[in-house]
Amino acid sequence: NLQNRYKQMMTPANHEWLVGERIDQLMSLELRPLSGKGLPSGYVSELYRICREYHGEPLSMLAARKLAAAVSSGKVVVIATGAGISPNLPFGETDGPPGALALAKTLADGLGCHVLIATEHDHMVPVKACCDVIQEKLTGKGTVSTVSFAKGKMEGMRMSNDIFSRLSPSAVVFVERDGPNAEGYFHGVRGDYRTPDQVGHLYFLADAARERGVLTIGIGDGGNEVGFGNVRDSVAKAHPFGARSHGNFPSGLITVTATDVVVAASVSNWGAYAVAGALSWLLKQLDLTHTPECEKHLIEACATAGARDGATSLQESAVDGIDLETHMAFTRMLGSIISISL
Repeated sequence: NLQNRYKQMMTPANHEWLVGERIDQLMSLELRPLSGKGLPSGYVSELYRICREYHGEPLSMLAARKLAAAVSSGKVVVIATGAGISPNLPFGETDGPPGALALAKTLADGLGCHVLIATEHDHMVPVKACCDVIQEKLTGKGTVSTVSFAKGKMEGMRMSNDIFSRLSPSAVVFVERDGPNAEGYFHGVRGDYRTPDQVGHLYFLADAARERGVLTIGIGDGGNEVGFGNVRDSVAKAHPFGARSHGNFPSGLITVTATDVVVAASVSNWGAYAVAGALSWLLKQLDLTHTPECEKHLIEACATAGARDGATSLQESAVDGIDLETHMAFTRMLGSIISISL
């Protein structure tokens, strides 16, 4: 019986599921330091479990399949990223922009679409630095460009409506981008909060997409990011700090903004790389997978431009308290998963 089950599992019809499982296991590997400093450890597996149970299938492959179905040559995809404010993260953090740009390259080269990276003014320099890295590597099938939002709710609504009116995007993806709680305040995973006038309101892109029936995908690692709205009650119960807000807001720190697909990863960058890897497998193009060399260039460019490690607030080539070499090793393992599965 076990042999029959194994043979059935290994049929081509099940390969997509199995590859998705492998990628998800890698992206949800818990590597946060156990020192008690920085980001809460021991939370990643529960966050992933909640989102996995909600969707009922591997998250990375689900997101990739939805993107492949929604996006075609010449269409526009918007990827919103950037998190953190002064004084600890005045230009944002190293988690977010590298993932957004790596995914942008896979979409542009693999599907021939035009990718618009949206961020807020304070985060533009590191985002642009990552964009410069990727633009040198594009094959010419698609394009990648950037746009920034000024702070405040009215500007967020105006910019989101303008983007949809001018570009009619086929999909909107959020990579490590904070979303508001029920009271309209934005939080970090540790409960620190930002007032509505301190940030750019890029989450309105999700609202605009929903009104038009456009695909939305949220990628995060804490529950405070855009995408976790549909699972917020379960995430709040699993949060190691009880999802409490330092501002004592009753709804806590988990966002109310939902997306069609929510991808929970150990590091948000890893979630974006995972979706890019799954898309590479679906398109049967190994060269679309993110590489260690590109990872090194992206993180170094991001940090040099002013972004800081979100766990330590140090301006160094690290992400979420994890050193550069480990992030490069992640991309190597992801590439191996895709390579041996093709």
